Amino acid sequence: MNDLSSMLDDLTNDKRRFGVFAIDHRDSLRAFVRPDDPDSLTAQEITDLKDQMVRAIAPDATGVMLEPEYSIPQLIDSGAKPATIGFTAALEAQGYLGDPEKGPTELLDGWSVEQAKASGASCAKLLLPYRPDRPLAEAQEQVGRAVVAECNRVGIPVVLEPLFYQLDDPSLRPKLVLETAQRFAAMSPDLLKLPFPVDPSDPDEDHWFAACRTISEIATMPWVLLSGGGSFDTYLRQVEVAVKAGGSGFMVGRALWGEAALASPDERPVLLEEVVRPRMRQLRAIID
Repeated sequence: MNDLSSMLDDLTNDKRRFGVFAIDHRDSLRAFVRPDDPDSLTAQEITDLKDQMVRAIAPDATGVMLEPEYSIPQLIDSGAKPATIGFTAALEAQGYLGDPEKGPTELLDGWSVEQAKASGASCAKLLLPYRPDRPLAEAQEQVGRAVVAECNRVGIPVVLEPLFYQLDDPSLRPKLVLETAQRFAAMSPDLLKLPFPVDPSDPDEDHWFAACRTISEIATMPWVLLSGGGSFDTYLRQVEVAVKAGGSGFMVGRALWGEAALASPDERPVLLEEVVRPRMRQLRAIID
């Protein structure tokens, strides 16, 4: 086993499956918690929210997704992140939420792959708004290839997360996600984080399985399922199908903890204990 594989194992269970708690949100977290005035959510409020949720949920996860503005090193220094699990470090700058086609994704100013490795991260992470059928596709692919090359040079695994946007016709989702998987798998990242390849409005889980199986055939590396902010019950079913079809687990965000993030700090502990932790354990049962 090479050093990069060993680092990635810090995010998995003993079956080398991923059960990762994603809390690396920034702009999207502001918009989710304060939709009428996102900028009113202060840096300290974001850090406190993340600290509270990571303390409650990360012990049931195989890893946690963090970012350098509000959680690296804050949640490490505070002890919120368990020492027994690894973390991913987000690389991308923000500012694409309102207009995903305003330009190619850039790395966060003042942050680098080398700094991500120095922070102790087990893996770097790059999210790219991406549509293979839009003019920005080639530029985003160039960004992905450049980051993979830099991570290889520095010696840290990388997970690429190409995320579609502005999809008005749900029937196009399988073709779009599968083509995206093919293009990004060709870049040879260490891990792919992908949307579910079939719209939840399609009730036929045979279609779900077939599309997930195609991703497993395309990808020579592990791939995991992002949650995309949908309902938890739907996401749970999607993870079950994806793992049966050869997927390597999940990296779950708002579908897991959305209600807790919207609650007051006083109400949040009850939701974390009675709603969010049982959800994480349901997901863990699938991969364990």
